[in-house]
Amino acid sequence: MKIIKFSKSYKDVFNLKKDFYNNNNNNLKKILKINQSYIKQKKRLKCKTCKSNLTKTIFYSHKVNYLICKKCGHLNGQSVETKKFLNNLYLKDEGKNYSRNYLTNYIDRVKKIYIPKVNFLTSVIKKKIDVLDIGCGSGHFVKALELKKINSTGYDPNLQLIQLGGKFLNKNKIFNKEINNCKNEIINSKHNVLSAIGVLEHLENPIEIFKLFINSNKEYFYISVPLFSLSVFIENIFKNIYPRHLGGPHTHLYSKKSLYFIAKKFRLQILGEWWFGTDFPDLYRSLLLSLNYKNKEFINYFNKIFLRNINEFQSILDREKSCSEVHMVFKKK
Repeated sequence: MKIIKFSKSYKDVFNLKKDFYNNNNNNLKKILKINQSYIKQKKRLKCKTCKSNLTKTIFYSHKVNYLICKKCGHLNGQSVETKKFLNNLYLKDEGKNYSRNYLTNYIDRVKKIYIPKVNFLTSVIKKKIDVLDIGCGSGHFVKALELKKINSTGYDPNLQLIQLGGKFLNKNKIFNKEINNCKNEIINSKHNVLSAIGVLEHLENPIEIFKLFINSNKEYFYISVPLFSLSVFIENIFKNIYPRHLGGPHTHLYSKKSLYFIAKKFRLQILGEWWFGTDFPDLYRSLLLSLNYKNKEFINYFNKIFLRNINEFQSILDREKSCSEVHMVFKKK
């Protein structure tokens, strides 16, 4: 029986998101710089998910044109993510630039963001699990599994993140290795669960991971991906606010339709779905920063109206499966 879950409390992670508020201008400049590099890559002609021909641009946001695949519903950026572009983004200077946002609040992130992911996974898969986590970053998910006494091994190409996470891990381990060089581990390692948490959207060819899973001895595949949602429209309107969701490292977005398309294509059974997002937190942040008002009493009134109801607002989108993120657990049929 499929397990479907909706929503999570934004208040639990609000303090971990303060950089979005405090460093808006710097974050915006970084995204625009990345986008400027991205649009110089060769033009994308086929959908990243189903390889169907793409036609006309649907919208333009922060220098980039975007197209929606009519066949599978995947949102594609205008350019192909070349290996050089991805290496410059994630691995330049041993990944120092990309790793900066992960250097603080490590244990707090593990407890508030990643322990709930482990709890969802174990609510879906009732048997004993052993997890291979690809694109593990600094090992937050691997550490959360360790705290739950679940064996796990992680791989990531960013040396800085691996060195950071290694300081916090005891039994479980993470290693510096490019995902393209992890094919043998994916296919043959002893783990019965493959996980890619916030990873597929960063890969040159994410469909390859599904192919590897199908040909592996793994039983389950656990993913989380960003979705084409209200956040995209909010970012399109508030052009002077840092676009957290679309742009920079997120050049394309999944949809409910494109994920179900993938499941059908590879004959995968979806055992679990967890739909939640930060669309209304993104709206709150965009409004708050745009107010630029110094009167604290005025801001307090705004917070009373908006912030205290933010989970309820978001839950509407979550239950419609129109939110900005989803977690899914697949099993081979």
